[in-house]
Amino acid sequence: MRNFTKAIMLLLTSLSCSWIQAQVGYLDPTFGDNGIVVQKRLGITEGLAVLPDGKILVGGGAGPDYYMDRFNSDGSNDLTFGVNGRVELNVENKEAHCKDLVVQPDGKIILVGSIFKNATNFDIGIVRCKQDGSLDSSFGLNGLVRVDLMNNDYCNSVVLQPDGKILVTGVSGNSIYYKQDAFVIRVNTDGNLDSGFAGTGIFRQHFPVQIDIAAVIIQPDNKILMGGTYNTYAMIPPYMVERFNIDGTVDSSFGVAGIAKYGFGNDNEDWANTCNDIALQPDGKIVCVGQSGYDIYSMAICRFNADGSVDGTFGEDGGIFYEYNGQWSELFSVLVQTDGKIIATGGVAVQGGPLILLRINTDGSLDSSFATGGIQATYYGENAYGDEVSLLPDQKILVAGGADEGYILLARYNGDNILATHFKNVKAVQDKTGVTISWETLNESGTKSYSIERSSNATEFASIATVPAKGGTENKYSYTDQHPLQGIAYYRIKENALNGTATYSNTLKVIFESNIVSLYPNPAKSTLTITGLNKLYTATIRITDIHGREILQQKTNNSSELTLTIRSLAQGSYFVLIEQNGKVDKLRFIKE
Repeated sequence: MRNFTKAIMLLLTSLSCSWIQAQVGYLDPTFGDNGIVVQKRLGITEGLAVLPDGKILVGGGAGPDYYMDRFNSDGSNDLTFGVNGRVELNVENKEAHCKDLVVQPDGKIILVGSIFKNATNFDIGIVRCKQDGSLDSSFGLNGLVRVDLMNNDYCNSVVLQPDGKILVTGVSGNSIYYKQDAFVIRVNTDGNLDSGFAGTGIFRQHFPVQIDIAAVIIQPDNKILMGGTYNTYAMIPPYMVERFNIDGTVDSSFGVAGIAKYGFGNDNEDWANTCNDIALQPDGKIVCVGQSGYDIYSMAICRFNADGSVDGTFGEDGGIFYEYNGQWSELFSVLVQTDGKIIATGGVAVQGGPLILLRINTDGSLDSSFATGGIQATYYGENAYGDEVSLLPDQKILVAGGADEGYILLARYNGDNILATHFKNVKAVQDKTGVTISWETLNESGTKSYSIERSSNATEFASIATVPAKGGTENKYSYTDQHPLQGIAYYRIKENALNGTATYSNTLKVIFESNIVSLYPNPAKSTLTITGLNKLYTATIRITDIHGREILQQKTNNSSELTLTIRSLAQGSYFVLIEQNGKVDKLRFIKE
């Protein structure tokens, strides 16, 4: 029999002071509507990815279809994606349920789930889309890989190997109510099953009991961890993690014959334990989160050592659960910071219940430096919950989940690298002297300086200038890159703290065109063509005689060249004045 520490969660009162909002674990007011975005169209969030340019992609099920919604880094809809920011994929015109997604390094999107094969049964459905959300016909059959193992196949999680191969996991059964087979499938980048994995590309394992598989991750040594719940109909169903070698064989050195188990509860009570997600610590330990309880179901976490043994230094005997005001609650997603602290998100199963965000120390205790006593409760409408959590490059925390009647919810919270500054109105604009980067801040307590960073690929950034912080509140800054990269470039602001930490603004994209204006032919008889205009700006073209008297005026927009008819001009010398974006070029030509 195990004893468990209970952490009783107190409801948070409304806190309006801006200094509170700037602290770790509180909503980031620079995102959406004071930290929250609610997409008021139906969709069950199952997957979350943050793209290199800071845009946010969420996916899941919307009615019978796979769906994806894409947002800009500030939480606004990305109107360049699909229709008003949404893509719906009615694959083979059959009902489908998307359960996870991942984005390849080339920007293509993998979605996994289940697709109807007849009126009552499902196959595994792996779909790949291009960056714009359209099906990628080079993958599988017109963008779809369908795998049929048993009557009902449920694909729940996907991860990419470093070599680009795709791993998916889930469960199968001949009955929708009883699934005893777990599977791991590896697919090559073209959609074909990888025969180098378990001989056929498919590892199947039959269990004598009901099984549920919720997550898959890859260790730095490329071994594969699959997490879920074992024997879900038992009195005390344990959390379980199984480990595989890179070739798809079970790693018998892990746990007992490749499987590690942890059961919350005791022999005198009927416990409901469900493992929903797993994460890997930097030291190789494995964290599992979900729900546990026998009367009130509570948020629960357990931890295994790298060899699959239970980590007795975590909580009490390896596990801990957190009651929330005597109400049913559950954790759905988990990640581990580089310092080993654990962040998890979930919700409370009552009318009007909040989205829950926890941060936990390495020993399992709530982190008192995070929000209020280690927990943040975010309320929205009738209910809210977090289903996916991601740590952004600037250490802010992004949660994707749901609200009200099936709406999509995003929430962004301040993380450890939050300095007192909040970036605002960050812009990068080409002007007559180069590219000018400007930004505003709300509060600079603890800020030393700002570095302007530039990249040609939105991944590798280099500092091109550093400006000292002004201190105080509500400051404005600008810096002009007088030697910008030609073509596409990316800019961001790095905020340097007095304590040595740093945080970043969102990334901005600029297309810089160097314009050398010229005329031809010269001398000219009937037409004169002006080249080198900047397509980003309106140009005003004037022809004057040598005394400065205007003879002709014409405007152009979004064009790099303009042809003028000059047949009516008398022979002689003339000037062309080209005014564009505050700059005037004056060129001379001869009319024959």
